[in-house]
Amino acid sequence: MDPFGRRGRAVTDGGFGGVFGDNLGRWLERTLGVVAAILLLCLVAVTCIDVVGRYFLDAPLSGAFEITELMLAALVFSALPLTTERREHVEVDLLQMAFGKNTNQLLNLFAGFFSMALLMTFSWRLFSHALSAAADGATTNALAIPLAPFGYLAAVSCLLSAGIAFLRGVVDPAQTPSDTGSEGSHD
Repeated sequence: MDPFGRRGRAVTDGGFGGVFGDNLGRWLERTLGVVAAILLLCLVAVTCIDVVGRYFLDAPLSGAFEITELMLAALVFSALPLTTERREHVEVDLLQMAFGKNTNQLLNLFAGFFSMALLMTFSWRLFSHALSAAADGATTNALAIPLAPFGYLAAVSCLLSAGIAFLRGVVDPAQTPSDTGSEGSHD
């Protein structure tokens, strides 16, 4: 159990249960989860190198601020689809107990479609911005790192998250393994 009293889910639990199988969750965990972990490790390394260089060697890492900014953006957007698939976004469900099962299913459907529409809009705007950045040749100031690839990453991440949000809205949460399920792997 975590500090909040919830039981952990197995890595193999894709969250869509028998409806979609474990494949989506496994793929996200093996690709985006690993990418996010590597980016986090690199962020720690850059920060440590910069701090040690700055305070002990009087030679800070050149461009550390830009590297940190870009890696943090990549980390957030690489983890977005994984967070969406796991239903780990902040949700306020004050009235869930007041409504019946059918109303809650309808609200879940609305939330899925609304999230999908919002994420698709983000994806469209990010892709448009990335195209402009690529056409203009936009780069970071100190290291001249092109910005367009990070915009494309963000756009694709939002688009993938939109698809997952749609599936989350269509699938009844009662049919999916919840966070209060049993611990261990599901074979």
